Parts: sequence; structure tokens; C-alpha cells
Amino acid sequence: MAALGDFNNGDLVFAGLTIGFIFVPGVLFSLYSCLNVRLNNTGLLRFAKRVGWIVAAPFLPLWPIARDLHQIYHAVMATLGCSRPYHLECLNKPSQAYLQKFLEAFTEAAPQVLFRLYRIAIRRKQFPFSDLETVEILQVTMSLVTLSSKMVSTHQKNITTSLVVSGDLDDHAKFKLPCIVQISGFIWWMCFFVSRFEAMALFAETYHAWLFLVVGIHVALVFLFQTVATHKNLIKMIAVYIFSAFVFIFAYLQFNVKTRLKVSPWLPYTIFSILLFLENSVMLVLWFLGQQSLPIPKDATYEQLLWHRERLIFIHYATFITGVIFMSICFCCAPRTEIEEPDTKPNPRPQQQDSEIQETMT
Repeated sequence: MAALGDFNNGDLVFAGLTIGFIFVPGVLFSLYSCLNVRLNNTGLLRFAKRVGWIVAAPFLPLWPIARDLHQIYHAVMATLGCSRPYHLECLNKPSQAYLQKFLEAFTEAAPQVLFRLYRIAIRRKQFPFSDLETVEILQVTMSLVTLSSKMVSTHQKNITTSLVVSGDLDDHAKFKLPCIVQISGFIWWMCFFVSRFEAMALFAETYHAWLFLVVGIHVALVFLFQTVATHKNLIKMIAVYIFSAFVFIFAYLQFNVKTRLKVSPWLPYTIFSILLFLENSVMLVLWFLGQQSLPIPKDATYEQLLWHRERLIFIHYATFITGVIFMSICFCCAPRTEIEEPDTKPNPRPQQQDSEIQETMT
């Protein structure tokens, strides 16, 4: 709908970008699957699978929708009691649709939000975001909801995977975050996304192509930082790190279950929040300085311009501080999921230690 509106308005570039971003997740997932096939198969089978994934790339955006409808069908049938064991087994089958959804969120929704906000901002350069359309509001809102929900669901799946890897959870069991943690996490990332996209869109509205330089430097630095100690499956890990470096422009998520350094769960997110705050502040300062050179419209005064700019800055910092508050609530209310190393044993209690000493002496 948004692409059709851009096409009718003569914005062919934005219409093409909107349609193009729809198929980017499928292409990326096909490339990821081709790398897996290359590493895990040989001969004619490898060639056939790679050709199959490439041919299926244009249709992969429909896969998560089909997967959701499939899950809803089996959930309804299990609730009604029709062949309940069979439908429950179908619900618990592992699937990589979540990866496709995550790719869809950050390679389709995130760029579209940024481009849409940029288009709204340049509509009235002196008063950014003052001229909004209903379709644009719906698109931006749905994209932000998608991004926030995928952050929470992917974080929950990562915790489940880490518990399964460590042996603290069965393969078919699922770890579920408490309701207050899920709600707090959703509001946390929603506020962070609003402040981040607002700062980037305002910066792009004033400096245009310089935003691509900032994004490129950001991706390159994060990519180099992640690949410092990469030795195993180099090609596959490089592909993953390029995508994760792009994700880290907007949000931080623990992709690697077996982290290199054992630190508190809140520490990486705190460091990311500090860096995000500094980057956003620098972009807002540059935008505010760039706005000083714009002429004052005839139907407005300098006080109105200044008040509008200050209101945008206030919205940014208010949403960011709200996100930090809900981030603190999320980590304070999170369940304890600290995992012990497989080759280590927990320290015995004093009574258990005394009994072991007595048995040894006997």
C-alpha cells in the first residue's frame, strides 16, 4: 500500500525501495542456506540444494505467513481436542521460520522505517514530522511493533537455546519469560527504536548522503570487532557477522550462545545504551546546527521554529530515558538463567562435604 502510494505520487525511488526490501530477507536467507549446504554437503546434492534455495528466494517472504497460519491451525485443533497428541507434536516441531522473521524485521522493516521517516522529514524541512499521513503512521507503527516483538521473542529463543546446550532444559521444552519481562522488554525496545530512528532521520534530512557514510563506518567497525577471533567456519561466520553488524545499528542482541567472556547479562546492553546515547546526541546536535542556516517561512516565526526543534529533542530524550527505565525493570525482574560450564561441578554444601569426607575415610 505504501509502495503504491509512492508510485502514484511519482516517487519511483521510494516505491522501488519499499518493494525491494520485501524480497531482501528471502535473498539473505537463501544465501545463508547456500552457505550451510556448501559446508555440510558435497557433490551433486550440494549443487541441487543450492539451486533450490536460489529459485525459492522470491517466495520466502511468504514462508513466515504460511508458518503462522500452520501454527494457528494446529493450536485450534489441539484446543478442540481433535487428535490432540498429533497437533501438539506439530506445534513443537523445530523450524527456522523465526530466523526468516528476524531477517524480515531488520532487513525490511528497519530500513523502511528509516526511509519513511526521512521522506516525512524532508517534506517540510523547517518543521520535520509536522505533516503526517494515515498510511505512513500505520506503516511506521506496525514496523516498530514488529521490530520490538522480534527482539523479545528472539531473546527468549536464545535463552532457550543456551539452556538446551548446557543441558539444563530438554530439547523439546521451551523457556518462557515472565509476562512483566516481556512487556517491559517490548516497551524498552519500542522506546529505543523511536529515539534511534528519529535521530537518524533528522540527521539524514539535513546531511542526506552522509548517513550512508555513518552507517557504513558503523557496520565496518562492528564487523571487524566481531571477526577478530574467528577461525572456525570463517565464511559462514563472516556472513553472520555482516548481518549482525547491520542489526547493531538499531539494537543489540546476543547472537552467540557461547559467549567469549562470561559477564553479567545487563553489561553488554548497558554499554550499547551508552554508545547509542552518544551517537544519537551527536547526530541531534549536528542536525540542530544545520537547521540554523535554513530560512524562516513566511507563515511562521523564529520562536515557532525553535519550539518545534526543542520539542523533537525532548521527544528523543524522553523516549530514550523511558527505554532505560524499562530496561532496568526487565533485568531486575528477569529469572535467573545463569548456566554453569559443562566441565565444572557446583561447590557442595557443608553437610554434603562432611559426608563425602567421612565416606572417603571409611
